[in-house]
Amino acid sequence: MDTQLPPDADGLSPEASTARNEGAGRTAPKRTTDVLFDTIAKVEGERISIGQLIDGLGERAYGILFMLLALPTIIPAPPGMSAVTGTPMLFFALQMVIGHPHPWLPAFLRRRSVARADLLAVLNKCAPWLRKVERITRPRLTYMVEGWMERFAGLVVLFLAGVLILPIFMGNMFPSIAVALIALAVMERDGVAVIAGYIAAVASTIVAFGFIVVTFKVMIYAVHEFLGL
Repeated sequence: MDTQLPPDADGLSPEASTARNEGAGRTAPKRTTDVLFDTIAKVEGERISIGQLIDGLGERAYGILFMLLALPTIIPAPPGMSAVTGTPMLFFALQMVIGHPHPWLPAFLRRRSVARADLLAVLNKCAPWLRKVERITRPRLTYMVEGWMERFAGLVVLFLAGVLILPIFMGNMFPSIAVALIALAVMERDGVAVIAGYIAAVASTIVAFGFIVVTFKVMIYAVHEFLGL
């Protein structure tokens, strides 16, 4: 018979709890998944506010926010979705560029909360995928994501967020992939991942503006063809 162990006292799945306990004795930095679980576990009560979540994530908050905002538009999204995700991305990227240590939100947004049990349920479902990603990322070439280089990464995300907001047909997928790679690099202090993100940013910019040129030429052709101008 297939049996499943109940979650532990903190509400974590057995796999997530075991992985967290195994990592407790290591001297290496905690992985992003462990930081997420620990942040939720430390909060008392049935709900966790956005402010508590951001404060608990510390220096990884920017990366996690960028990842969450990039994921909805990595796949073809409904018209207007890239503007919905790109606008707050611009807001957070600008803060990263100016060197603000943690993402800032107005007090009324920081007070908004979600049920702790619901957040844990989502994280337990995502944990296996996150663990797979973490196996291929690690702190390396960390100077690429520290100091002014981290601000440069924020500047690249700022530019890509601007591209996302533009109403470009099929122009949101490739910038979102680049943002996701940079977010992963910031979360895991992985210089190799940030280099991959920069390459993807250049490629996505070429693709996006290629669509702009093609669209402009089609519009000019349509004006000449149908209006005789």
